[in-house]
Amino acid sequence: MNFEPEMHETNATPTSHTGSTVFQILVCASRPEMLALTALLEASDGRCRCIVSTDVDEFRGRLLEDRCEVVLIAEEDLDRSLADDVRRLQPHGSVVVAAPTVDVDGIRQAMQFGATDFLSGPMSAEEVERRIEGAARRSRERIEHEERMHRLRSLSRRLDTEARPAADPEEVATAHEAPVETPADEAITDAPLEGDSDQVRRLDEVAMCSEFRTLIRQELDVEDLLRTALEYLLVKTGPTNAAVYLAGGDESFGLGAYVNCDLPRKSAEPMLRRLCDEACPAVAEHVDVLRFEDAKEFVSECELGSDVSSDLEMVAVPCHHDGECFAVMFLFRDSEQGFEDDTAQVLGALRSILAEQLATLIRVHNRLENTWPDAPADEETDEDLGWDDLAA
Repeated sequence: MNFEPEMHETNATPTSHTGSTVFQILVCASRPEMLALTALLEASDGRCRCIVSTDVDEFRGRLLEDRCEVVLIAEEDLDRSLADDVRRLQPHGSVVVAAPTVDVDGIRQAMQFGATDFLSGPMSAEEVERRIEGAARRSRERIEHEERMHRLRSLSRRLDTEARPAADPEEVATAHEAPVETPADEAITDAPLEGDSDQVRRLDEVAMCSEFRTLIRQELDVEDLLRTALEYLLVKTGPTNAAVYLAGGDESFGLGAYVNCDLPRKSAEPMLRRLCDEACPAVAEHVDVLRFEDAKEFVSECELGSDVSSDLEMVAVPCHHDGECFAVMFLFRDSEQGFEDDTAQVLGALRSILAEQLATLIRVHNRLENTWPDAPADEETDEDLGWDDLAA
């Protein structure tokens, strides 16, 4: 059961499938089913090289010693502590979980721990190899993407340096003869030229979006997702109060998370209710990041009490994906520490990624309803089968 979205061929990174391509698979083979999977992989055409540990303690040591594309673990061995170790020591590795049987709770837990695939039941060698290689290719694509971003950023810095005019040799010689005092307001800086500055900003934005997407794709629980997303956003925006409202199925909204910078949730409760009931439906109809022009008046009408300043600056962020609003964020803090113009660009770049991950969680949740499907209707009636209306 692959948890990762399918990659369309036109967008996928080309990957070599020649015989020289070898994927490193780190296996925790403490269970019989893991030994069987290892045997199937080793019987393949040689593209999968298995590094086998016979118990969990040895496996933890291997995480530090060996770099790999795939980490293969039994469902019974995977817990929060081990998942954190894998994420920290093998940040680019794809986690694949295996078990003889599968149920809804097991799949949900594996996804929460960051697994990208779940292998269960009898499987052919070809199927095991295909699934493991798919996970390994995704790991390499993530590494290649980060390397490309690093090269682009390095190239941009070189372009900035080369774009500066070269000094006149005579001026350089004169500069060596006598020290030159530089006024404070004319201090030399390393700032790039204006045109190159735009290029650097775009590259920084692409790198930021890639980092944010990689970070939140590991979260498959709504609470964990919101906590991780808000922690990242607060690094970019600076300290602020923030509330995230999640869209319901009946065009209503509910408070999903609240961040307290200098305004406790209890004190802000009347304002949070008004934001939920009145502001969210209106903001959801917009596609742009909004700044409240009448925030002071709005806060005053909420009657938060004399201990709470009404001189707040507020920003509203609708989060859309495929034309549907999945969440609305409100950021607010004292107007003396108001939001910079760059904040709108940051929020505008990251909000669609958050909405996309929320849509993924909803889709996964709907697939994993823990109920039996309805039995197909029988064409024959109870009377035809000889039953009466009385229960046995």
